[in-house]
Amino acid sequence: MTSADEALSREVERGMTRPDLLRRAAALGIVVAAGGSLGPLTEAALARTQIRRGGTFRLAVSGAGASDFIDGQHIVAKSDIARLMTGWDRLAYIDEKFRIQLELASELRAEKANQILIRIRPGIEFHNGKTLTIDDVIYSIRRTATKKLGLFGNGAFQSVDPKRMRKLDNRTVRLFLKRADVTLIEAFAQYFQGIVPVGYAPKSFRGGPLHAIGTGPFKLQSFTPGRQSVHVKNENYWRNGQPYFDQVVITNFPDDSAKVNALLGGQIDAMTDVPFAQVPVVRRRNNLKIFISQTGAWTPLCMAVDQEPFTDVRVRRAFRLLANRPQMVAQGLSGAGRIANDIYSPFDPAYAGDDFPQRKYDPEQARSLLKAANKENLTIDLITSPADTGMVEGATIFAENARAGGVRVNVKNVPGGELYGPQYLKWTFSADYWGTRSYLP
Repeated sequence: MTSADEALSREVERGMTRPDLLRRAAALGIVVAAGGSLGPLTEAALARTQIRRGGTFRLAVSGAGASDFIDGQHIVAKSDIARLMTGWDRLAYIDEKFRIQLELASELRAEKANQILIRIRPGIEFHNGKTLTIDDVIYSIRRTATKKLGLFGNGAFQSVDPKRMRKLDNRTVRLFLKRADVTLIEAFAQYFQGIVPVGYAPKSFRGGPLHAIGTGPFKLQSFTPGRQSVHVKNENYWRNGQPYFDQVVITNFPDDSAKVNALLGGQIDAMTDVPFAQVPVVRRRNNLKIFISQTGAWTPLCMAVDQEPFTDVRVRRAFRLLANRPQMVAQGLSGAGRIANDIYSPFDPAYAGDDFPQRKYDPEQARSLLKAANKENLTIDLITSPADTGMVEGATIFAENARAGGVRVNVKNVPGGELYGPQYLKWTFSADYWGTRSYLP
């Protein structure tokens, strides 16, 4: 996934210099404080730049609330992503060119279609001084595969047989799969597949034994859900000479405007999800730089097909015809996006989403479908949040579009912590945000 927090947090984890931050924060809408003496940076200039160590990196995030948590293997909102990335490493990671690179693993490969070999690096320590062994890897895989915990990465491990993991030595394990799975190696590289110690929070992702312990570059010093977390340098981090920062402070802000004001006032060093309307304001500051890159991130409007009125396929078809997609991109994203087609993996070599005819805004046809479904003059709530750029704007535009089809849409703008709280994935009609996937599942 290449959302703003993911890309930025990866660079924090790997110990970026300030120029590295400027050059490599490749995610839509990241803005960072560049320092008044820094002008346009060429590759040659970057190569000559000396590493600067120490100091505090202050990151602003949104989309969180009092139900916030920190877990090395689970996320809901972007704030969870940023915090996870400070404290936990994975067996592998996905680099800026979407290639898999080894991290805690020294070897990670498919021996057969249904057989995976994992070997970890020697001498790596957890934050509490415990040496990482293959037992921790086995525990981590089994914890994620435990369905009742509801961890974010559970679905990616459906092919893994938790009972058939053969420990070969203290650094090596062989996995036997229930079926062939070409996606599993990449699954181990996803940011939410952190490696945790044996005994780590076995009953819940909302805390438990060892819940703050990982192998990552920063150790958790303090955490106030919905407000702020402070992470201090891991002096025993396994990457030589890293991290560079002494401390990382991640602060929750209630909305994008508050983040922008904090950035302009010098209270933070970086923020995610700059509102497109604020981009010109930020660009006028010589000490700030906005990074924009094309990603596979997407912001859908989700219809719960097991809830009324969306149990009827005619209603779902009607709602698809009520979206004026060009208007949503032009106004909701200020043109900084593109129209999708229900196929969300543009990095998949087999991606064919652009080859299909796109649905067009057709309120009259939508009205006809709703009449056939006996759902005329429908009124429905659309839950959205400023948790990601364009979510509120897109929902508002859709509501305006829907009126022409006889549908009254009440846009409910809630805090990110509420959207992604206990009701998440249970809303009847809601906006959402998902980051990049490299292939169709």
